Amino acid sequence: MEIDKTVKYISGLARQLKNENSFKTTVISKLKNNLESSINFRLENITNEQNAQAAYADLLKEYDAAEALLNNSVFSTDGSTLEADRDLPIEFAAINVGYVNINYGDDSGAEFDSALSFYPDPKIQEIDSRVLSDVNSMSALRHVMEIEYLVEKMEAFKTDAIKLGFIDGNFYPNFALSHINNNSLKQLLIKRLKAVAERILSLAKYNAYIISYNSSPKSVHITSKMDTKISSDFRDSEIFNELLEDNQRSAVFNEISDDTDEKSLTPVSFVYLNNSYEIAKVEFIKDTINKDTMNKIHNIGANVLICQKGID
Repeated sequence: MEIDKTVKYISGLARQLKNENSFKTTVISKLKNNLESSINFRLENITNEQNAQAAYADLLKEYDAAEALLNNSVFSTDGSTLEADRDLPIEFAAINVGYVNINYGDDSGAEFDSALSFYPDPKIQEIDSRVLSDVNSMSALRHVMEIEYLVEKMEAFKTDAIKLGFIDGNFYPNFALSHINNNSLKQLLIKRLKAVAERILSLAKYNAYIISYNSSPKSVHITSKMDTKISSDFRDSEIFNELLEDNQRSAVFNEISDDTDEKSLTPVSFVYLNNSYEIAKVEFIKDTINKDTMNKIHNIGANVLICQKGID
């Protein structure tokens, strides 16, 4: 009897999923027509690249990649956290941040490096043994350190070619920050993020830009503001998968957040990119990358990430 109940339950879930997928397919097939018929529908708390109220008309904009630049320099960092064995009498952790720089064109080459930090650190009182046992605290700290190390390396590297730095995932560790209960640590990390954002703004003046790349994002920045008859619980990536052709990107969008911590950070803009492999969300500090610059780095970003997927 228990097996029969289980089979019936699974069959019911399968039918429900099939119906949901069928409904989504129907909605997606009519997406462009629905957007065009309500082109002035406003997306609340979303602004476009002109800093005006975004509407459905902005969703229908798409941009192709410009001709690839022959000379460019790409940078990225990625971190890992090492924790002490639970049987050891003292609590400590180490964060190791790896770095890579690859130069394309006339002066092609590569550089690798890493930076290792141990905690607790007597110089940073906010990071104590309680922080080391909290996953969100360590995740946010590691993310901040990755950005700081990336900026440090890009500032030191001298080249006339365009420089593009990659942050893995979202630009800011918003989820982890929002789940940190230690307010002194949270404020320390926000302070460090503000400081590194100023350095990123300075880099942009010298042909050096930093973006974050979120692979297959679950974001609903856009769809949560759309008419429910059209969005139908879609993720943003599902919408732009229908709207963007291979190697196209969306218009630039900005979201006005109600979250106090997010509002205190330097604002970021985002675009969605179809790199022929997936729909990705690309974020960058607001006003650091204009349309002309985005055209230049569009091809770099798409090609680098396609190569990375091939290596993975």
